[in-house]
Amino acid sequence: MKFKLLTIIFFTFSISLFAQGTIEGVVKDLKGLPIPQTNVTIKGTKNGVITDFDGIFKIKAKIGDVLTITCTGFTKKEVKIQGSSIEIVLVESNVTLDEVVVIGYGTAKKKDLTGAISSVRASSIEKGDPLDVQTALAGRVAGLQITQNDNGLGSGVKAIIRGGSSLTSGNQPLYVIDGFPIIPDENVSSNPLSDLDPGQIKSIEVLKDASATAIYGARGSNGVIIITTKLGKEGKAEISATLSTGLSLATNFPRVLTPSEFIDQRIRYDQIDYLNGTTTSINPYWQDKKDANTQGTNWAKAATQAAVTRKLDLSMGGGSKDGLQYQLSGSYLDQEGVVIATNFKRYNLNSNIVQTIGQGTRIGTNIKLAFTKNIGRSLDKSPEGIFKKVFTTNPFQPIDFTLGQIDIDPEINTGNNENVLTYLNQVKNQTESSRIIGNVFYETKVTKDLTFYTSYGFNRSFNNSQVFYPSTVIKGRFANGVAQFQKGETLNQVVEARLNYKKVLGLHNINATAVGEFSDNQRSNFTAGASNFSDQTNGFNDLTSAILADFPTNVLSEEKLASYLGRVSYGYNKKYLLTASMRADGSSKFGKDNKWGYFPSLALGWTLSEESFIKNTDIFDNLKLRASYGLTGNNQIPAYSALSLLNAGNYVFNDIFSSGKVPNNVANPDLKWETTAQYNLGLDLGFFNNRLTVTAEVYYKKTTDLLLDVQLPPSSGFETALKNIGSFSNKGFELTVNSVNINNSDFKWRSDFTFSLNRSMVLDLGDKPEFYFDANISGKFNNEILVRVGESTGLYYGYIEDQIINNQTEAANSPKQLGAGIPDFNNNGQVKIYDVNGDGLITLADKVPIANTTPEFIGGLNNEFTYKSFDFSFFLRFSYGNDVINANVTDLDKVNIGNNNTLLAMYNHSYSGAFNPTGTFHGENGNGAYSTLFRSSYVEDGSFIKCDYITLGYAMPKSVVESLNVSKFRLFARVNNPFMLTRYSWFDPEVNAIGGTAGKVGGGVDLGSYPRNFTVTCGLSLNF
Repeated sequence: MKFKLLTIIFFTFSISLFAQGTIEGVVKDLKGLPIPQTNVTIKGTKNGVITDFDGIFKIKAKIGDVLTITCTGFTKKEVKIQGSSIEIVLVESNVTLDEVVVIGYGTAKKKDLTGAISSVRASSIEKGDPLDVQTALAGRVAGLQITQNDNGLGSGVKAIIRGGSSLTSGNQPLYVIDGFPIIPDENVSSNPLSDLDPGQIKSIEVLKDASATAIYGARGSNGVIIITTKLGKEGKAEISATLSTGLSLATNFPRVLTPSEFIDQRIRYDQIDYLNGTTTSINPYWQDKKDANTQGTNWAKAATQAAVTRKLDLSMGGGSKDGLQYQLSGSYLDQEGVVIATNFKRYNLNSNIVQTIGQGTRIGTNIKLAFTKNIGRSLDKSPEGIFKKVFTTNPFQPIDFTLGQIDIDPEINTGNNENVLTYLNQVKNQTESSRIIGNVFYETKVTKDLTFYTSYGFNRSFNNSQVFYPSTVIKGRFANGVAQFQKGETLNQVVEARLNYKKVLGLHNINATAVGEFSDNQRSNFTAGASNFSDQTNGFNDLTSAILADFPTNVLSEEKLASYLGRVSYGYNKKYLLTASMRADGSSKFGKDNKWGYFPSLALGWTLSEESFIKNTDIFDNLKLRASYGLTGNNQIPAYSALSLLNAGNYVFNDIFSSGKVPNNVANPDLKWETTAQYNLGLDLGFFNNRLTVTAEVYYKKTTDLLLDVQLPPSSGFETALKNIGSFSNKGFELTVNSVNINNSDFKWRSDFTFSLNRSMVLDLGDKPEFYFDANISGKFNNEILVRVGESTGLYYGYIEDQIINNQTEAANSPKQLGAGIPDFNNNGQVKIYDVNGDGLITLADKVPIANTTPEFIGGLNNEFTYKSFDFSFFLRFSYGNDVINANVTDLDKVNIGNNNTLLAMYNHSYSGAFNPTGTFHGENGNGAYSTLFRSSYVEDGSFIKCDYITLGYAMPKSVVESLNVSKFRLFARVNNPFMLTRYSWFDPEVNAIGGTAGKVGGGVDLGSYPRNFTVTCGLSLNF
């Protein structure tokens, strides 16, 4: 009996030992790929482990226990243990509410947000493999409008959130990279993120309403874009490499005249007597050219090329069990321009290291190094760029003609005709820039609920531009070579100290933050020049050959900002949310009595889907209402605007040449912040286990105390002064829809859709009902941009082109144009201007708004498909209702007796007397009576639908991957800019080629922009 009892006890104990043994398992996704960093715990206990790099885990458990498996991005799963080994397959999660998003000075779960914040997935950005960060955001964020200034290499980008918050001050959003603020630059040719590698981005958050941006106070009125870069995870180091090569071609060339068409046009023009519509004798010069069958040159083809782009990205990330996390990366970009002799290179090195010490202390450092070199970008430093030269050069000239030797009628040869190819090949123009962004931080838990964080960051950048114009081009011809130099340096430093308190008390969730921050920003800009070179061989590399030197200038500026801020977020029972913040900013830019600005905000949220009357319906997975109000500021004005500055000046007194100082501006100690008050209502919806999510926003914001340049009386000695006057508003609607349409083991399909509209209105301009600004369009017009109370921004003011005068009776009865130096007669073939006030004269009183460059609405559509090992994606963007000022045609839409070429459409349809008496295009030459009028024929519809990219990828099968000793091997092919639907006649309607105040209040001018490139790219990605 005892033996039997002992046998039973031994057998039971043996089973128990077996049951409590080590269970081995692996966690994979639907593709069979391992999932590292997955939490595996025994349900009902605190016992758990984390999977390694290969998704493998070992845990002490017994048969019958239930394992709970969780991993970010995957649906939680519970599995009952039935043996000593187990394979677990996780499905990607569609639930986004627990995602952590980066907000100002902290993080928050998406379900706890009360402000308007949009997040962009890094995986979606990588599909298009953009060359810069800002263009990657275009169309992906409702309320964010991205405009490429001219499509050139490294060209500037204009980013506007919710219509901007200022008329003439800065409208660019604040960029925050890994916690460090990048001060916006309104320079039209700059791109503040052109040296940032998009491949190292982990997440991007766009903060839009005052609840989200008021925490940034003085710099938050234009919105905030927060960029977080990648950081390795605990486990085996993961090495990745991506190599790609692309070929770009210029597309959408406008059709100008061929050599034979050009000669026919001149013969026709020479025969026309516009006054009576008859013909005269033919100029033998042009007839000889026609008889000789002159072949000429296609200048657009000669000046462009098939451009190659090479890109390499390398990264290594990982972490150790003792708390070390690291991410090291480097990238190289070599991009040829579609214009010959142009090139852009970028080198990046990034280091992100964090060490956890004990249970609550972290220290870390983040360093970003970048170097760029841009060759041939700025060309002749004019807004018209190289393509004005390309299209206006007459087409029958030989490709190698020299300056002043152009073959044209000697009676009209000015001797200043320039070969565009000589210009491109012999003008040496390059810009080099380098930047280092560094940040170190220390974080520790003071108590269980209280965390202290402090950091120091800096942004040090250098920019060196130099250009040399030899005597073979116009600008260097009479000066025997001209060299120009510009050197800029910046040093931005930020010190931050932060306390964060998090506490859960039953149904109460409290998150409070207090911050003190101090920043110092220094800039310098040096310019110099030289001319009259005895030897031009080495250009700007041999200044000893220059006899004359330009007077050098050096401009230094410094600005400081002291900030104190606090924020409290409170949640009750996961239903009721409140966020309140206050920031005080003291800026050195303003007068002594207005240095400090105060920016509060308040936001409320109600998660109705947690209420029983909604929860029990099983309709909504998420239903939340949000409302917010807050104040933000704008201090994007020059550093010393409140003070009177002195400039160097020269004068002659008693026949003695002397130097001294002269006032540069009028002091205004009353200058203060532009302040924007914003209201926001938001609705968040989630259906079908949040496979379909919808976010809708309605907003209204009003900016007061606008910083505007106002006219001064002549007795002051100055033309304008900066003052706080006026106000304007923006209101709009935004819609974001994210859906997982199909999600099974073999096939997945997800879509993202954005839609936004914004309406702006000028409310007050002080004593004046309107202001006018010059757009500087080819130097031909003035006062084209209109800012008027009761109207929107983006208005252009000009004359309506009625029709073409086809006979002398009509010419005699048409309204006359009267003005200094302008003839008061009309001719056949000239433009008939609409007489708005009916007085029979064409005067300033007949100018009306003829264009609005602000779109009615914009948006984007993203689609991503996965079928087994294949992935396919494409991205569309659209804009409707925006006008474009096509200033390119101001020298191409008329018969010009000089050197300019002409558009084919004008040639085919222009009035030509007896040849074409019913032409719909004017037949006047460049000196016609109305050629100096800004009129409606220069305005075109800029609406478009664009496909930014189409990408196809293939992940190699497991057998191939293992044979190569890698963990992932993907091949991909991509087409960028495959098609565009638009009525616009030039390269690209999405352009803004003018800077300064005109670019802010007007924009939408196309003047010498670069072509929209059609690019085919092939590449591969490897993970080790």
